[in-house]
Amino acid sequence: MTLTLRKSNMKISSKTVSLLQSFAQISPNLLVKTGNKLATRNSVNSIQARAVVEETFPQQFAVYDLGQFLTLLSLSQTPDIEFHEKHLEIKHGGGVNHRFNYADESLVTAPADNPPQLEHLYSFKLSASDINMVVKTASVVSATMMNIVSKNGKVILSVNDPKNSTAHSLTQPLGESDMSFDVKMAIDTFKIVPGDYTVHVSYAIAKAGKVLVFFFESTTSELTYLIAADATSKV
Repeated sequence: MTLTLRKSNMKISSKTVSLLQSFAQISPNLLVKTGNKLATRNSVNSIQARAVVEETFPQQFAVYDLGQFLTLLSLSQTPDIEFHEKHLEIKHGGGVNHRFNYADESLVTAPADNPPQLEHLYSFKLSASDINMVVKTASVVSATMMNIVSKNGKVILSVNDPKNSTAHSLTQPLGESDMSFDVKMAIDTFKIVPGDYTVHVSYAIAKAGKVLVFFFESTTSELTYLIAADATSKV
């Protein structure tokens, strides 16, 4: 599918549809703002995702059930979207249209316009194959946590279940650091589009103080994820 804009009509690319499917795993709803930037967060604001897409949305609107919206889009290969004041129409061709009403914006969650300031502690690369290995391993051995551990100058990534010392696990060397830390991320928060990323173990600067996070930056597109570290992390 390719981008087509004419007046208040447009098509959504397959790449953006895949991104929205990823966003739907983070939050069931979405506030789409005018322009080419999309952002979402979960209800407790422990996961944020932001992206610049190839489409330019002509107006702001809220989607209460993102999964439902994506299902309607999938009913044809190249649906046109026509925007109206209080609803949009998904035109499938042959006179077949779906009317999708906008939600009350007060019913959806959205992150702040500007991401928080970050203080990076350690950075490393994760390739699409690395991410696939982490996700598959966690599924096979029922691992619940991904750990980034720096000890004696060496940094190791591990996937394990900290509550089960006899469970199978995965380890992978990442590099070196003169810091000591053990920063953990729950596997069930690992909701990112597969790809190549630079990952930063960072402090997010918030009004209440510093919060330990993982910041994923795609190396191939303008896509980022901010995922809170597990409360048992130590720096």
